Amino acid sequence: MDQAQTRALEALQPFIHLATSSTASSPRFVANIITNATSSPHTYVFAELLETPAVQALRSPETPEEFRGYLRLLEIFAWGTWQEYQETPNLPALNKEQTLKLRLLSLLTLASTLRPLTYESLMKALSISTPAELESLVTTAIYSSLITARLSPATNPPTVHVTSVAPLRDVRPQMVSTMISILSEWEGRCGDVIGGIEAEIAKIKAQAAKNRERERERASRLEQSIAGWEGDGGDSFDGAGAESAAAAAAGRSARSNNNQQSSGSGGARGGTKFGPSGSKREFSGDDDADDDDGYWDNNSDGGVDARMDIDEGAGAGSHSTRAGGSSARQAKRVLNMGKKS
Repeated sequence: MDQAQTRALEALQPFIHLATSSTASSPRFVANIITNATSSPHTYVFAELLETPAVQALRSPETPEEFRGYLRLLEIFAWGTWQEYQETPNLPALNKEQTLKLRLLSLLTLASTLRPLTYESLMKALSISTPAELESLVTTAIYSSLITARLSPATNPPTVHVTSVAPLRDVRPQMVSTMISILSEWEGRCGDVIGGIEAEIAKIKAQAAKNRERERERASRLEQSIAGWEGDGGDSFDGAGAESAAAAAAGRSARSNNNQQSSGSGGARGGTKFGPSGSKREFSGDDDADDDDGYWDNNSDGGVDARMDIDEGAGAGSHSTRAGGSSARQAKRVLNMGKKS
C-alpha cells in the first residue's frame, strides 16, 4: 500500500471510531462527524466511513431533510469532483478547508483523466478565476505528496505536467462490476500467457531429453566402434601384421646386399688415371683400400705377395701413335714375388 494512502487511512480512524460508537445515533452528530472528517487536512479516503451503519442511516426517510445531504456530500468527497458538487442541489455549504480538500481531490481525478492539463481547463473544472490561484493549488498538491507535477506557465498554452498521482480516490460502487470484469479479463490473459509459457517449458524439456538420449546413443556407438577397432588391430598385428613386418625386413636385407655388391664391384673395377700429359696410366684395385701400395694379400699365413707395375713408354700418350701402330711400345713388367713379412 502507498504511504500516502496509509497515512490517509490512519487519519480517518478516529472518525470511524466515533461513527461506530453508541453515541452516533443522532443525525446531527453523524453530520458533524462528516464535516470534521472532510475538513481534516490529512484525510483523503472516506470509503470506510461511508460503510458504517450510522452514516448509511442518513438515507432513511425518517432522517430530517437538512441532514440527508451530508451523505451525498461524503460520497462526492470519496469519489466525486468539484463539478459534481456544483451540479448537485441541496448539498451543505463548504467551509474553507472543505473547499480546498475537494479541489485537491478533484485535481487528482483530473490529472488521471484529462490530457493535456492546461491552465484554462483546470481553472474551468475547479472554478478558479486566476492562474495564480491555480498555481497555488497545484503547489499545495505537490507538497502534500498528492501528485508529482511541473508547472509550465510560459508555454502556449500554459500547462501543468503531471507525472504521478497518489492512489487516494475511492471507487464508485457502479464501477465495481466494471472493474471486476476488467480484472477477470486480465486474469484470463495472464492464465493464457502462463499456459503458453508452461507449454513452451514442457517442449524445451522434452527436446532436451531427446538430445540427451541422442548423445547417449552416439557415445555408446562411439565406444563400441573404438572397442571393435582395438580388437581388429590386435589380430592384424598377430597375423597380417607379422607378415608385413617380415616382408619389410626382407626388403631391407635385399637392398643392403645390393648396395654391398655395388660397392664391391666398383672397388674391384678400380680405374685408369691419366696424368696431365696422358703418358702415365696406373691400375689400382681399390681407391678406398687401407694400404694403397700395389700388394695383394693372398692369405695371412705366409702366402704369396705379388706386385705388378705397368709402365708404358713415353710414346704411349700420343694418340696418333696408338691409332697407327707405327711406334713401338716398350713395356717393362716387373714381378716380385716373396714372402710377406
